[in-house]
Amino acid sequence: MQPLVDADVLVYECGFAAETAWKGENKGIDILENPPPFDRVAELLDNRINNTCAIVDATHPPILFLTGKGNFRYAIAKRTPYKDRAGNKPYHYKNLLAYIKGKYDYRLTEGLEADDLMAIEQTQRPEETIICTRDKDLRSVPGWHYGWELGNQPQFGPEVVSEIGRVELAACRKKLKGTGLLFFYGQCLTGDAVDSIPGLAKCGPVNAYEILKAATTEEEAFRSVFAAYTSLYGERAEEELLEQGRLLWMTRELHEDGSPVLWELPEYEILP
Repeated sequence: MQPLVDADVLVYECGFAAETAWKGENKGIDILENPPPFDRVAELLDNRINNTCAIVDATHPPILFLTGKGNFRYAIAKRTPYKDRAGNKPYHYKNLLAYIKGKYDYRLTEGLEADDLMAIEQTQRPEETIICTRDKDLRSVPGWHYGWELGNQPQFGPEVVSEIGRVELAACRKKLKGTGLLFFYGQCLTGDAVDSIPGLAKCGPVNAYEILKAATTEEEAFRSVFAAYTSLYGERAEEELLEQGRLLWMTRELHEDGSPVLWELPEYEILP
């Protein structure tokens, strides 16, 4: 089993964790003037990768995945700009990127996110790889998955995700959880606030769960979601759902020119 590790998550997680610990040891310190030593940051990264490999019983060295410049989703997003948010980077952000590129086998492609690259790799080798990330979005991709515990987020897996997957409502009733296609269609309803994807307007986790809880096939899930979109958008339902689906879909394959194969509405007969 070869771990496919989300290095985007690790760069931020390890970078900020080192800063938090450094501030705890040095009260009132200014990180910009006196940052934590880089060897401590690199050690956090290495430990996380080594622990992950041990937990998933890795038989091959990990591959780390990074997001390249540009993003094909920017051109798709019409209702709300994609990832329209401010974001701080840890002090050692660029140093961590250089460290990863110098020490580990890594993948980076301009225009694609690390998520897409991991999904493509796992789709090509589903029996040989395991996606390792805390990012819930990737759990829509079939195959092995693992997410390490951090803070209030419990460990996920290692677990095999089926194509149809499952959808469930968190105990707090404020989050939709799941895997596979059912979770993807759930996101088409709730959107993804982290990435500024609106989904179906005014459709929260509880409503999304009620819409999808009886679905056991993709056709049932699609029809339920499309009906919800039609009730709000009428004749624009196809256009609106296609946009949201393409923003949320983890790319599984590329065209010969290297451009991503985009998600399309399933070819089920849409009943009036």
